[in-house]
Amino acid sequence: MLSYLCSVFDTWQQILLTLEQADRAFFRLINQQLAWRGFDWLFPLWRTPEFWIPLYLFLVAFMLLNFRKRALWWILYFVATVSIMDGIGNKLIKQTVQRVRPCNDPSMIQDLILRIPNCGTGYSFISNHAANHFAMAMFAFLTIGSLAGKWRWLFFVWAFSIGWAQIYVGVHYPFDVMAGAVVGLVTGAVMAYIYKRIHRLRIFDTATTSSL
Repeated sequence: MLSYLCSVFDTWQQILLTLEQADRAFFRLINQQLAWRGFDWLFPLWRTPEFWIPLYLFLVAFMLLNFRKRALWWILYFVATVSIMDGIGNKLIKQTVQRVRPCNDPSMIQDLILRIPNCGTGYSFISNHAANHFAMAMFAFLTIGSLAGKWRWLFFVWAFSIGWAQIYVGVHYPFDVMAGAVVGLVTGAVMAYIYKRIHRLRIFDTATTSSL
């Protein structure tokens, strides 16, 4: 029995080592081999909350102007989705896993290009940028996607691009972003379900406000 458990442990260790090696290889591919001068100035800005503030303000203003008081619950849930996801990522997952960022890992110093002024002191797994934006994208997709029509898939393109930027600038591994995306999608879906279940608002079922 003991020998079997040791064999399972060794196998698991080998799997983890293989995944880590693949993660680092993908990181080098995105951070170095796929580098482009245009991305060098764009992505450091693209990943910052300040860059997206105009979009968030426009979204809130659009909802209020078109749906007035009926939109307040949606805005509250949208903000709550980000807050809950940020807490799960920062307070629970990162503090439990405590993975060092690639730009703070001595073994990776020669294998990366840091494209922002400093790396930061936080942990790497999961990427909260990816988690937060995928949570927002999923919540928006499931609640107001009909307003955007065929363009609703851009919610996920937007979230993906921010996750990609985190790898490109050198602060996260690809698996950090992938895990963040999965957790974010689940969180966004749960919040959208709760929102619809409790409030049963149908103002976003069509692209018009005729039902109001």
